[in-house]
Amino acid sequence: MSAKLQQISELENILSVKSSTNASILDLFSKFGVGRVLSRHALDKKRGVDMAQLILSLILFRINQKTVGAMYEARFHGLLETGKNCYYRLMNRSEMNWRVVLLSMACRFRSIVRKYKAEESSESQCYIVDDTTVEKTGFHLEGLSRVFDHVCHVCVPGFKLLVLAIFDGRSTYACDLSLHREKGTEGDYGLSRKERKMQFHKDRREGAPGYERHKELDAKKSDTAVEMIARAWKKGIRLPYALMDTWFVTAKMVAQIRKIGKGGIHLVGRMRMGNDKFTVGKRRYNVHQLVSLHEREAMPCRKYKCLYFEQRAMMDDTYVKLIFVKVGRNSTWDVILTTDTHMKFIKAFELYQIRWNIEVMFKECRQYLRLGSYQGTDFDAQIADSTLCMMTHMVLTLAKRFGEYETMGELFREQRESLLALTLWKRILDIIERLLAALSELMAINVHETISMIAAGQTDLEKMIGIAKLLSPDSLESTDLTNLDNMQKSRMCRQF
Repeated sequence: MSAKLQQISELENILSVKSSTNASILDLFSKFGVGRVLSRHALDKKRGVDMAQLILSLILFRINQKTVGAMYEARFHGLLETGKNCYYRLMNRSEMNWRVVLLSMACRFRSIVRKYKAEESSESQCYIVDDTTVEKTGFHLEGLSRVFDHVCHVCVPGFKLLVLAIFDGRSTYACDLSLHREKGTEGDYGLSRKERKMQFHKDRREGAPGYERHKELDAKKSDTAVEMIARAWKKGIRLPYALMDTWFVTAKMVAQIRKIGKGGIHLVGRMRMGNDKFTVGKRRYNVHQLVSLHEREAMPCRKYKCLYFEQRAMMDDTYVKLIFVKVGRNSTWDVILTTDTHMKFIKAFELYQIRWNIEVMFKECRQYLRLGSYQGTDFDAQIADSTLCMMTHMVLTLAKRFGEYETMGELFREQRESLLALTLWKRILDIIERLLAALSELMAINVHETISMIAAGQTDLEKMIGIAKLLSPDSLESTDLTNLDNMQKSRMCRQF
């Protein structure tokens, strides 16, 4: 069985917009060298459809916001000379090391950026650790539990997705992830006996990648996060800071982070306003006591319109700096903790703000790349689905990094005149719709009917885009349309 590359290349005009380097999504994917990674780690298949081609197809399906089944029902089955089951077999394969693939792609992302000299300043580069709730329906999924959703403040069936992301000064992308469940107060994962019996079960070879990922289900997220950062550091992704929220900033976590790279990473995170003790001088205080002692010493920051004061302390055996911040008219204090005791307030404040990039990434992945929507019962498939979502995000991030257009598919948006960014496909449709709206009065064109013809392939898309470019505002400024005679106008109409 072989891949029909001509069929895939036909999607290129729909799924990608050419950038300044004339690189499409397919070209960018080839730069990551996924096939070489699979071969180097003995993950490729010995026969059948090439695995890198299957991964590429799954990424294209995801950009189209379609499942494998939906793509075949929509007559996309001609994409490969095989059935849809080969995709499901790949996702259910416990011997497939998705962690190696994602981490290798992250390393390759950095290499591509260096090659094209598009690196940013290293001062703001950092790891970002955070988790998000992946809600599921039904109780047949392997390893499912009820998890607490901190947004809705209710327990829902699903997983906690822990992600280690990289911010390189400009782009944010994932390099590692894991799925976790919560045991609950009764140790029954929040499920009844009947619900636990409904779950799918699968035997895995001990030591297989799928076996190790299944063991992570019950591991502590803080321990797994430290392992992720250590793995990225060993792979060559060495960044000076690790950002995290209150759920991860503990004395144990701080000490473990400082051990990585012999103190090469500093932690910056927000502390809980709890009863954790810090040693100042010869006495121990919690954050509430420190606020009572020093809030009168707070200094104003005009740049961010806030009050702050700093306090150096010991958190167990680690030197830390506590930065207390009160923003605007807020009556409560927040605490930023950093192990870099020489860091100034403004830098610490700005660094911590970068942590919100991962929240935006979660939102956009869930909204546009169908993160967590896969309902397969096999836990290996759940890992594969989450990894493929982050791989798609990474490819589109690189497309945006080198692209001239405003957005990069169904993932990223930029604020411009308070409008949501359009997907690549919707961007093309929007251009055509504006074109048809401008010409409809002259030629009595039915806008929606023509768009349907374009989607069905009955109208030449390239010609439509060419006309749209001629009628774009930039083109209109540089060209005096009043000098076009009637013959040129009628010729354009005949081409249309």
